[in-house]
Amino acid sequence: MTRVRPCPRSAPDPLQALSIDGPMIVMADNTETAVYDAISGGADLVRWFGHVPTFHDAEILSLHFRRKGQSVLRLHCWINTGAIGQDGYYVLDRHAIVTFTLNEVMDLQLDGFSIQNVIGGLVLRRALDRPERRGHLLDPLPQDIEIELEPCYGLNGLIRARSVSISFEPGKPNAQDG
Repeated sequence: MTRVRPCPRSAPDPLQALSIDGPMIVMADNTETAVYDAISGGADLVRWFGHVPTFHDAEILSLHFRRKGQSVLRLHCWINTGAIGQDGYYVLDRHAIVTFTLNEVMDLQLDGFSIQNVIGGLVLRRALDRPERRGHLLDPLPQDIEIELEPCYGLNGLIRARSVSISFEPGKPNAQDG
């Protein structure tokens, strides 16, 4: 069961600061919205959440890479309503298992794999020019997509692919997902 407890504004232990104070509704700029609109399944995901999701405190359920063909990133995410329940935890709504299917992964930089992998956020964008990575890239194109897994606890980094599609299943993960 996913439970997010509010953290004090000045948490003495950085591991206590895994959640935010207040609602997680963040307005996206037009660039973020355009990327989701251009990706298969992206507009459906935005409609489900009511805005471009930040994926704050989302948990990575699985990440499978294939040299050729499709690779898959699966996350459990939700909307943090900002309300505090009677149990002292944030009230979470619109749980979903979100799947990013990546075609032709061409570069990645990952760090911090752990028994639990919670991200601070996920940024989906057209791939940036990264001169330091040119030796790793074969034929980069301007339409390549980059997923940035912002650090929180566990896995974080960058994944660059030729294309990405998004699908999701409303609900929480089951025992096989963990």
